Amino acid sequence: MTHKMNRREFGQILGGIGFAAASAAGFASPAWAAQTLIYGNAGNADSASNRFARKWLDLVSERTNGDLLFDIKAGTIGGGKDVLDGTALGTVHLYNGAYTGLREFDVFYAPYFARDSNHAQKIANELLFDQISSAVKARYPSLKYLSVARAGPWKLFTNKRLETFDDLKGLKIRAPQIEGVIAGLEQVGAKPTVIPFNELYGALQQGVVDGMATLGNLMITQKFFEVVKHCYQNDWGIGLDKQMINLVTWNGLSEEYQNILTETFQELEPSDFFRATAEAEADNFAEWRSINGEDSTPLLDATAAQKTLEPAIRALSDDIFGAGTYDKIQSI
Repeated sequence: MTHKMNRREFGQILGGIGFAAASAAGFASPAWAAQTLIYGNAGNADSASNRFARKWLDLVSERTNGDLLFDIKAGTIGGGKDVLDGTALGTVHLYNGAYTGLREFDVFYAPYFARDSNHAQKIANELLFDQISSAVKARYPSLKYLSVARAGPWKLFTNKRLETFDDLKGLKIRAPQIEGVIAGLEQVGAKPTVIPFNELYGALQQGVVDGMATLGNLMITQKFFEVVKHCYQNDWGIGLDKQMINLVTWNGLSEEYQNILTETFQELEPSDFFRATAEAEADNFAEWRSINGEDSTPLLDATAAQKTLEPAIRALSDDIFGAGTYDKIQSI
């Protein structure tokens, strides 16, 4: 005997098919259930990047009526490379960080490649945007590059006080796996030592390195004042936080939710990340001095260092993006 399917049964079958298809793609459609996405970053929960992420992603959750929820993994799932690799694999959904393994981004961290954070953003979003996007797609076909956030300048930290940048010669300075940082340190005679961010505090504590190069806005939140004496006020490269999302996750979002995710980021970044980070720098240096002494945040004459660095930065820029790129960068 043939069973005639009623409307309710038919709807249940369609619903089951839709949910299964979404699950197979690694994402449950908001039409059926709220989805919790894992956001990963190597810094701790109190870092500027992760405080901003909480504001951004909480507002995304609100604007999607709770259909998109976020689990922020801050400093608990490895260094930047680990988090990015996890995002490419799909064990993490949304990546934020400095590391990409791409020369096209690494060069931004070379000292004096860009004049300041606004200049760096203009280079990334306008002058070199197409080349950068193509590089991400070629290296990470399972990722979608969303945007950059202006994380502020990098700084040098040392236990031995430098009188000039020439005093870096022979010192073991921690560097991340970022070519621009390594090239800059080598050019001034330091010995760059690659250490993942999540191992950095311990390396300084144990004397594995004489100092480090890292994002300046982390000086207080990561408690680096406990394990290194001097932080220099000079900018030493520009930090750009890259936002990338697993492509399967992205494709599982409706166009409306894709727009909410990206437009909310663009709305908040100028005030709640870039400006907030810039305004915090003076307070960070003041707090550092209150702990390590009034002479613990020197400002050095960078004239000679810039002249020393220029040939290396020019060569790196032109090698990555093509002859004449360095001059184009300086002209905008």
